[in-house]
Amino acid sequence: MTSLTALRAALESSLNALPAPERFPRSEDADRARRLSERLRRDLLPRLGGEAPLLLVAIAGPNNVGKSTLFNSLIGVSLSPARPEGGLTKQCLAAANPSTWTGELREFLVRRYDILPVPPGTEAPVDQPGPAGRLYLVLEAAVPPGLLVMDTPDFDSVYRDNRDRAEALLVTVDVLLFVVSRQTYQNAALVDFLRAAVGRGRPYLLIYNEATREEVARGHLDKLAADVGQPPLARYLAPHQPEVEAGQRPLATHPLDGRPALSVLLGQAEHARELKSRALAASLADARAEMDALGQAAREASHEPERLRQRLRHELLAVGRSAALKGVPADVLVDAFRDELDARSTFHRYVRLPFRALATALTFVSRKVRQSFTGPQPSEAPVFQATDETLRDGTRRLVEVLAPEVAAWRGDEATRARLAEAFGAATLARLEEPLGFDALHGHAADREGLYAFCRSLVGQELQGGMREELMQALTTLVYSVPSGAAAVATVATGGVGHDAIIWAGTLLSTPLLERFVDLLGADVRARVTQKWADAHGATLAHALEERFFPEVLIHLDTQVSQWRGTAGALEDTSRKLAQESASPPSP
Repeated sequence: MTSLTALRAALESSLNALPAPERFPRSEDADRARRLSERLRRDLLPRLGGEAPLLLVAIAGPNNVGKSTLFNSLIGVSLSPARPEGGLTKQCLAAANPSTWTGELREFLVRRYDILPVPPGTEAPVDQPGPAGRLYLVLEAAVPPGLLVMDTPDFDSVYRDNRDRAEALLVTVDVLLFVVSRQTYQNAALVDFLRAAVGRGRPYLLIYNEATREEVARGHLDKLAADVGQPPLARYLAPHQPEVEAGQRPLATHPLDGRPALSVLLGQAEHARELKSRALAASLADARAEMDALGQAAREASHEPERLRQRLRHELLAVGRSAALKGVPADVLVDAFRDELDARSTFHRYVRLPFRALATALTFVSRKVRQSFTGPQPSEAPVFQATDETLRDGTRRLVEVLAPEVAAWRGDEATRARLAEAFGAATLARLEEPLGFDALHGHAADREGLYAFCRSLVGQELQGGMREELMQALTTLVYSVPSGAAAVATVATGGVGHDAIIWAGTLLSTPLLERFVDLLGADVRARVTQKWADAHGATLAHALEERFFPEVLIHLDTQVSQWRGTAGALEDTSRKLAQESASPPSP
């Protein structure tokens, strides 16, 4: 059993997690989200915040069926416009005893509705449109204490806003008085509206207006209840009364099936307690069903941005890996190879130390002498130019491949606009500018990771014995060759793992280095290349993302996170409501 505090916290979490209704791709989910939001804000959270001794009753029905006439009859005063042309009520009008507008009852009502008190002697402008949730309140001593009666707009009005205003308040009431006539009782729209309004057990009463014969009215009411799928608590007949239509007397109702008179059922405390208890249970059940449906809808809504962001990052990674293969740093493998062999043999290490120092010095001197004749070397090596060109070409293909996603997008317009910008001419134009990735070509973290991998790889391949002794001897012989001479290795053709790896343009592009690699194992070059493509390719892909696609990916990431957060909050609250279905929450 969950406490009221915990249940309220769960409901508030669900309310905060609900996105704007129009963000749901399907209109039925948008309507459901709008209804759930109203139910939480105006009904369940205020109701669980402290029950008030006030019965909320709403009168609803189709156009020109006598709702306002019934309203005026219940409160004993002609307040709502009731004329033969019908369709006059565009906003909700409520009446209550003056004692209602004091103390806790007033606070209770303010938490639920946007209330505008109607000054005595003035007429509420309910024939003018207004926002959903607004309630004009007339304080009238003729209304029994503890009762608040609402007159709602026609649900079948040609104005969609009228229906929205009615629905916003119907989810909050304790009991619904639904008025029908022989012309409207089997209207499909009426049945759908009533079925949605009474939901999963919300108490409702049927009033059959302008009845001519009781047996006919009973048959019509039986048919309506069967179509709705839930019987009313009570049924009432309002015979055809010309004096009522002329405004000369209030509408009289007669109970069927031995039920109490309408004024008794709504005005006595013992009946009010039963109605309020059933209304709370029904509202919790309705909220749970709506949360289940919207949780599933939110999960589905996250699929498209999730798929798109994964595809974009996958394509960027493929571009980055392809570019990384243009410059695999062979010197890292050489250093790791030498260091691992040095660590395995103290004798060979001490023999090699002077050769290493001499090779480094000679390399420095030879470079200075060469520069004195040829001038400084280009700031960007050809291999890095090839890397950048591969990045540009791959990104152009990516834009072309993903451009159709804009037309296929079925979500919100804000995302469509971001997709159009990301996969359009603006991005292609920016590809003509310098990439600015110079610092990434010698990315220290990627080189360190490759070095650790190569050390481990060499250590795994060496197994001692004559094979290792031969490699130690060969390494000692070539220590005069600095590892810096093996700056990069390029893949001539094909992808990762291709045998045609050329250790190009270096002193180590000799059979001797080939011999080293072959002694380690036939697949060592492929494994080293694979490691570099994965690690440095991811670095380049991230740089492309930050350079060309930051806004659209952040937007997609946010969408996925928000939709999943909405689904999680709704599903969690639904589980809590399911636990409470067998018993009410404890204080």
